[in-house]
Amino acid sequence: ALPIYSPKEVKEVAAGFRFANGIAISPDSKYVYVAALLDKSIHVLEKHPNCSLSPVKVLKVDTLVDNLCIDPATWDIWVGGHIDALKLFNYDPEMPPGSEVIRVENILSDHPVVTQVYVNNGSVLQGSSVAC
Repeated sequence: ALPIYSPKEVKEVAAGFRFANGIAISPDSKYVYVAALLDKSIHVLEKHPNCSLSPVKVLKVDTLVDNLCIDPATWDIWVGGHIDALKLFNYDPEMPPGSEVIRVENILSDHPVVTQVYVNNGSVLQGSSVAC
């Protein structure tokens, strides 16, 4: 669930995410992006003046999506990701969790571009959680 907090209330404005981990907002404050780690996806929600949200799209990616960073100049989304859920949640120093960084360009378009910028088996960087 995605809650909103105000001085008077706390209310749920979105739900249905499997392990919503990273949340970011577009530079113009019109869109909210939610990283759903276990679904390997980024949810795009439109933010309305009354702070309600409506779903726009879901972008599936091939990594366990952790935290999101928005480039204010290009609006690209930089994603820290995890390669293997078992290694991530069952840490073994002999088989560390790998890391991945992806860049999502033009997420609001019909054909967003997803590029793998970095990947490592855990020998250099274990379990990257953010990419900015």
